[in-house]
Amino acid sequence: MPTDSPITALPTAGPTQKPVTDSPSSSPVQTTNVMYVWTDAFDVDAPYCNGIYPSTKTGDNASCFNHSWDTTQARARLWSASTVAGREVTRIFLSDVRERTRYGGLNSEGVCDAELLTTLGEAHALGIEVYGLFSSSDAAFSEKDMVGGLNDFNTNCGTASARFDGASVNNEYFTSVKQCGVGNENAQLQFLDDLEATRINASPLPLHFSVSWNWECCSCGAATYQRRELDWNGNTKSALEHMIDIADSVDVQVAWNTGSTMTSRSQAPYDYWEANHMGTTSTTSFSVLAYTNPNSDCRQSFAPHTKGATTASDTCATGDRTEEGMFAAFDAVRITQPNTDGGIHYMGGVYSSGMVGWPKHEGFTVSPSDPPTSSPSTGPSVSPSKGPSVSPSSNPTALPTSSPSSAVSFCLY
Repeated sequence: MPTDSPITALPTAGPTQKPVTDSPSSSPVQTTNVMYVWTDAFDVDAPYCNGIYPSTKTGDNASCFNHSWDTTQARARLWSASTVAGREVTRIFLSDVRERTRYGGLNSEGVCDAELLTTLGEAHALGIEVYGLFSSSDAAFSEKDMVGGLNDFNTNCGTASARFDGASVNNEYFTSVKQCGVGNENAQLQFLDDLEATRINASPLPLHFSVSWNWECCSCGAATYQRRELDWNGNTKSALEHMIDIADSVDVQVAWNTGSTMTSRSQAPYDYWEANHMGTTSTTSFSVLAYTNPNSDCRQSFAPHTKGATTASDTCATGDRTEEGMFAAFDAVRITQPNTDGGIHYMGGVYSSGMVGWPKHEGFTVSPSDPPTSSPSTGPSVSPSKGPSVSPSSNPTALPTSSPSSAVSFCLY
């Protein structure tokens, strides 16, 4: 079973590769973003948590979270958050798909999952691509045996408007073996072999992979910077360059809340991707990931309070820990990385949650219509459900103005 928890915060030291600024004098237009949609989204109005994001989701804290997409109301919130004018999300990484596609593309009841079909259809009606998200983060790289269920789903259940566009994997086991010079090279090479196997098993769907900026280097400090070189598949490159070569698209976890550090930590992989992969497929993309979920180190996240806080907001020495501050940081990154997408980690944690500095985006309504049906030649049935359609209300953060670009597409945690 894949885990379903936020991406782990990563070490903070790193090189400064180019002079950058946190306050661009003329902000570039941020036209696309990617977003992670994990299973649970924080409910700021839940009485038990009193507007404070809890450090765990167990016990009474569980009452403060709702499923991110499996109800009409949840999807209305998701589509509202994905269609903020000028900050549209054009690709989402959708969690809680493993058990819904595990049995030859079918769910545990042996049928096509109706809520999943409905969600995929609504997303595509808004020009949003959907990648199924898997995260085991184990040494066995179990995700390689999970991604094939997405193709099975498309074959046995999918329709022209309701099907997966790709597979997304968040396996962070490399962090456990990334140290250089201590006998980890075989484990590092095995990680690359497993990532390649995942790509093959996901094909023909494109593979998205989440990486850490510091997988590039043995020593990441500016004064002692040393690349982590690996000889894999007949080529000697940095570990991160190999990963970029294997996956169709990547997001880089930079674990900081200022545009300048987000830029410096992502510049090397961006330069490599831009020179070697940009435009090579219709789905390749590069995104810089912003953590919005609370972290014990306030500098690593845009959340309004640290993990375990007892107040809805607190102070931090760095960053503007608001939605506006996150988007400004994305704009700062794009000054030297014009083809970078902004990566939001993640829906409801705390993006669009209604927490301090994070407005709750609303405006879409989902109304009942005929349920989606699968149409393979000998396809299984779809479990009963009314499949809603999506329409904007008078809310100004409504329908996206364009469909995803064929050159650069996009995602979030």
